[in-house]
Amino acid sequence: MKQLENLQNIVKTFLGKVAYFISLVWFLIPVATYYSLKKTVLYLEDAPAKADFYLNMYFFTLLLFIIAGICLIYRRKSVQLCIAAFIGVLMLIVTFFLSFAVMSAPTGFAQEHPIPEGLEYHTPLNRDANLEEGVCESDSTTYLQIRNENQGGGGIYEYSFFYPQLPEGSIFLRCYEVTENLPLSEDRIKKASMQETKGSNHIACHVNCKRFTIYEGDWGEYYAARIEVWFKDTKGRERKLLEKIYAVEGWMR
Repeated sequence: MKQLENLQNIVKTFLGKVAYFISLVWFLIPVATYYSLKKTVLYLEDAPAKADFYLNMYFFTLLLFIIAGICLIYRRKSVQLCIAAFIGVLMLIVTFFLSFAVMSAPTGFAQEHPIPEGLEYHTPLNRDANLEEGVCESDSTTYLQIRNENQGGGGIYEYSFFYPQLPEGSIFLRCYEVTENLPLSEDRIKKASMQETKGSNHIACHVNCKRFTIYEGDWGEYYAARIEVWFKDTKGRERKLLEKIYAVEGWMR
């Protein structure tokens, strides 16, 4: 019992020192917030990757600011707390408008990766199309059928997959931009498109209207993507079954 009390006292003393230190330097956090906000806006259109980094930094500083507010309450710093509360309200207002700016900002991904001239590619079917129509057993290029699911903008798709003589296992997609072989939404697409199948010894629909999202790119701006269908058996071995090139657009977050 005494050891527990000693541990509690040590923790309490440590937290007290942390709260004391933060209450002294809390005003530096809004400076870091302003810096990350400025960089986010600066890189929003020209360098989306850098903008994402500074945006994460911005939200991290907001978290630190909340912790600083708690420390000021603990230290009973009334004047500093009032100033921090005023700055906090301004931060919330800025965050509200910044979220809309980030969501609507174009990435320029399609412009940086134009569809090569002469490239043969397919176009996703419209959202009302029947994915089972047009599947021909003698033509393997028809085994993968993709439909544009989002009516208000691109990036959200559904796929159906037909294949003969397939054992039990799982089917999933991998997508790549064609010109530079860049992986597209790698982990998200694999997880979203994963479908277990019992297999068959004849051509069958193994995946029926499974939804996945491509996040790279902007609405209305098309680029070429190689969509690959992969199979993973019950022993964990993977192999590619089919690939097909589509003109796709990204989901603007």
